Amino acid sequence: MTTNRLKGHLAAERGAVIVHVSIALVGLLAFGAFVVDYGVMWAARRQAQNAADAGALAGAISLAYVDFDNQGLARQSALDVAVRNNVWGEVPNVGPGDVTFPICPPGAPGAGTNSCVRVNLFRNQERANPLPTFFGKVVGVDDQGVRATATAEALFGDSTDCVKPFAIADRWTERRNDVAPAGWSEDDTFDRYDKKGNLLAGLVDSYGPGDGYTPASVGPGGGDYGRYITLKSGNPNQAIAPGWYHPVVLSCVGAACYRSAIATCNTRVIGPGTVLDVEPGNMVGPTSQGMADLIALDPDAEWDPDLNGSGRGGIKGGCMSLSTGGCTVSPRLVAIPVYDPDAYDLGRASGRVEITITKVLGFFVDRMQGNEVSGYLMSYPSTPKAGMGGVPGNHFVVSVALVR
Repeated sequence: MTTNRLKGHLAAERGAVIVHVSIALVGLLAFGAFVVDYGVMWAARRQAQNAADAGALAGAISLAYVDFDNQGLARQSALDVAVRNNVWGEVPNVGPGDVTFPICPPGAPGAGTNSCVRVNLFRNQERANPLPTFFGKVVGVDDQGVRATATAEALFGDSTDCVKPFAIADRWTERRNDVAPAGWSEDDTFDRYDKKGNLLAGLVDSYGPGDGYTPASVGPGGGDYGRYITLKSGNPNQAIAPGWYHPVVLSCVGAACYRSAIATCNTRVIGPGTVLDVEPGNMVGPTSQGMADLIALDPDAEWDPDLNGSGRGGIKGGCMSLSTGGCTVSPRLVAIPVYDPDAYDLGRASGRVEITITKVLGFFVDRMQGNEVSGYLMSYPSTPKAGMGGVPGNHFVVSVALVR
């Protein structure tokens, strides 16, 4: 009888479910640790990468647009921006030693140059700010960590797309019929040839090596940076004056195409040596209409002559304001082609209506007054183009890009 009872207890299945549930709970905990804690790590890793990217770009922007030789300022800019981006709710760890200026890696537009900024950023045990775990604690894993690195490059070049279809004369050396103030000014005219293309007698104006706008002059702190220019329509029968523009053909002839090229981006790349035809028709009206369309894209942007207390001036408000974050560059900062006044003045005597481009400048469109457009000169922040390199020089087109 006792033997039969023992056999009955051994054959009973009561309690077996508890064993299975216990085994399943172990599996669920392991799976939870994988999904939740591993998910925390990857979410934090993405946030850390965003912070490192932002810091590297800020450092490259400082090199490109403020002072290429001031690595201390670029390092501080990178640090300031990187720590504004929390990683899993806390400020990541990044110090001065984590911002370096290595030789640009292979594959970068400026490979082998010293125009790169690298930011290393941490949220881990090594820097005493690890990420938490939730289910991992069950198996003795109390924390975890991530790190990220990013490299950005300051790019410099001569050519860009999105150039507006009106060309202005480059600066020249003023010697004839000088108008106060002495030297080149917005009220002077280029006087070198007569209507037959012959050199005028006596002192004449000149344009050659050493003349014209330079990257230093239109960069922050330069004598032409923030120069207020009024664009007025010129024609072959008038003397060349600063700010007098000539409508040029970028891709197609006609008022509609010309107006569209002002308000939108024409994909043709323009740079030194590009030869453009002058539009045959009167484009005063289409210029005004296209400019009005352009200003309407960012009506609240404005020029601040003392931006952030720098004393240099710059663009603020509109889509670039911190509150909106709608753009990094206002659409009202445009690229305008600059032509050789000597070649144009000599060529028009023979009836040629071509313009040889020497450089591309940035121009912030301030306002319209009648048919005239006023704005401020500066360098132009283009998107990276083929041929842009990693060293500053005689370049007017500036950009930054993440390269690793």
